Amino acid sequence: MTTPIAAASVNESIKLGHNDAIKFGPSCLTILPTYRCTAACENCCFGSHPWVQGRIPQADILRYIDEAAALETIDNVVFSGGECFLLGDDLYEAIGRASSLGLGTRCVTNGYWAASLPAAQRILKKCRDAGLSEINFSTGDEHAKFVPIENILHGSRAAQEVAIGVWLMVELSGKRKVSKSTLVEHPLAIQYFGDGGIADIINESPWISMDEGVDPVVPHGEYLLNRDNVSQRSGCNSILSTLVVTPQKNLKACCGITSEQIPEVRLGNLDDARMHDMYRDAEQDFLKLWLAVEGPEKILAWSAEHDPTIEWENRFAHQCDACRFMYKDEKVQRVIEEHYQERLHDVLLRYSLTGPGR
Repeated sequence: MTTPIAAASVNESIKLGHNDAIKFGPSCLTILPTYRCTAACENCCFGSHPWVQGRIPQADILRYIDEAAALETIDNVVFSGGECFLLGDDLYEAIGRASSLGLGTRCVTNGYWAASLPAAQRILKKCRDAGLSEINFSTGDEHAKFVPIENILHGSRAAQEVAIGVWLMVELSGKRKVSKSTLVEHPLAIQYFGDGGIADIINESPWISMDEGVDPVVPHGEYLLNRDNVSQRSGCNSILSTLVVTPQKNLKACCGITSEQIPEVRLGNLDDARMHDMYRDAEQDFLKLWLAVEGPEKILAWSAEHDPTIEWENRFAHQCDACRFMYKDEKVQRVIEEHYQERLHDVLLRYSLTGPGR
């Protein structure tokens, strides 16, 4: 890689010298076939609800999977949304296409279809037969307003029965009723998995506001970013590692929950350009490489060293929230534009040794 040609502004990206070859390549393709969902959670990152219209045509979904496989670096295809299970038989066909190409597959769902253990078994047997490798269930206070947590437990049990890997993601917020403990101690969880047997497959993640500038709602202060813990933060393992296809057929450079509010991570439309070419261009954006190496939290801390008026401490509990601020705050943009060369050679060296998400 060569030195940047220009750094007119952060929003126009700090571009590196062009290279036709992809240096590393993404490891995952996430397809969001629709933003329609059976739930209407407040602060949903995509504004999903039951009345959202539109989806990617099935022929295009299959084409994107073929394009991803041709990149050779991608080893996993994720189907999310919205709610991917609203695709019905088309979802099983898409899973089958990816599996037939030697790719791992994952579905992310709210579990609306798992109202009973037999119902969950029927659906997940179809998924297994199509080649599904893993399923992730999302729950928490918002999701539980629309999908009972019992569905999550039915689905988790059924997944284990048919040998599909399973993980649960629980919203982490302040005054919440649904937590990891709620699931672990639920009588149905004890019946299905034994006392505490489900704990190892549960993760929690901060639930953030999709309205910019709203303070995060988290139960404990240690989740908030500040100078005491910024050294513990790592590079973004999604940027340039995961490609995301939206229902509008746009390709994005990460699966971040604030990515719809960050135009700079949109690479283009798949009706107009190939996945390979858009990714190749994205690898010339220094700021994306910097995010992969250090993450937005450390970039914010570094920016504040140059401009102490940048207010970043105790404002962000989630990396994606910090990233949104990094891209949108004028003071941060100005510091990066004026001083990025201080970090240029170190970042390029580290990226050349590790690549994205590694």
